[in-house]
Amino acid sequence: MTVPAGYKEISVKTWFLTYQGELPTLSSLKGLATINRWKNPTVTEYLEIYKAVGSVWGWTGRLLKSREELAEILSSASNEVWLFQVEKELAGFFELVRAEGETELVYLGLKPDWIGKGLGQVLIRASVAIAGQNGEKVWLHTCERDHPSALQAYLQAGFIIENELISLEYYPE
Repeated sequence: MTVPAGYKEISVKTWFLTYQGELPTLSSLKGLATINRWKNPTVTEYLEIYKAVGSVWGWTGRLLKSREELAEILSSASNEVWLFQVEKELAGFFELVRAEGETELVYLGLKPDWIGKGLGQVLIRASVAIAGQNGEKVWLHTCERDHPSALQAYLQAGFIIENELISLEYYPE
């Protein structure tokens, strides 16, 4: 694949993590936030939230898809998008992809205005509670370009590093 216009290809260290802790419950939200599944988001609505959360970290995975490809992903029975609201405001989201015996936490993040308010662990625990509700393996990947505290936050929440690799990724110029 050629480098898409407006992007550069760089080496990025990525960690693959599996959840090993005790499965949290949604009762741990304790009125701090609400989690609601977002069924049938349009591509435009989804990308608005995706960019609001991920642009500062260079998220490109969904931006490099055609609108048709992304619409297919979002309408897939294995894909789930969950909205994280605090004080009735959208603070972030997470996205799951379910497969046989496992669930990948594909995207997870807070909008910039909500970072630093102690909500990261709340969001991670909520996402794991939902992802693991079928007793399946829950895993994710994060990289060195993510929030500087992301890897530590996942480890603190009960994830362990299963693998680490360096790969070429596309990031905005």
